[in-house]
Amino acid sequence: MDPDRALIVACLDLTSLGNDEDDAAIEALCGRAMRPVPDAPELHVATVCVWPRWVRAARARLGGGPVGVSCATGGFPVPDAPLADRLREIEDALHAGAGEVDVPINRFLIDEPDALRGELDATRAAAGDARWKAIVETGALRPGEVRFLVGAAIDAGADFVKSSTGKDVPGVTPEAAAILATAVRDAGRPVGLKLSGGIRGVGQVTNYLDLVRDLVGPRWPTPDTFRIGASALLTALVA
Repeated sequence: MDPDRALIVACLDLTSLGNDEDDAAIEALCGRAMRPVPDAPELHVATVCVWPRWVRAARARLGGGPVGVSCATGGFPVPDAPLADRLREIEDALHAGAGEVDVPINRFLIDEPDALRGELDATRAAAGDARWKAIVETGALRPGEVRFLVGAAIDAGADFVKSSTGKDVPGVTPEAAAILATAVRDAGRPVGLKLSGGIRGVGQVTNYLDLVRDLVGPRWPTPDTFRIGASALLTALVA
């Protein structure tokens, strides 16, 4: 496997967010995450990303190995539940063993900046020392709104900004990826970038990798700073 494909595999959050997972499916997902390329035993993905109800099973299967557990939580994919319920869901996911939480920003508060900041601060507090990926849902927003929400998330202490939930609205585009990458570059502190939403082809993800290298730096993309949220992409990479 060429170095760029190997890097992309290492930066994957291998995702299973359907409505039909069972114990066997989570077992298979974790097994694939630990050895995604049969002839490269040293290679593994960054995390598996699952619903809250599967965090405990995924953590048990992965044990203390190098593959982490991300959880789509905090009202994912649409944060329209009461804030207290969303915060409790984050805390429950962390208690079950998640090390990272992918949480949608409440974009419906874009015209209420004080309320938005309050929710973001509360999310940071609920996430504690865990890695918080703030989802901007770029496909539902205009470019100026994306910039505003990304900046608000970074100001509130987000560890990563993420482009999309991949549910019900258009996913990431090159324009949106460029806005997020520029914000990360100019953040003034280490902030990661996760691209997700409709990324399925090898050429597509390679173009995003090139875009990030051009905007942030040629050596910047690593699993600590760059993630790709995908499920079907791994099959294409290995093939």
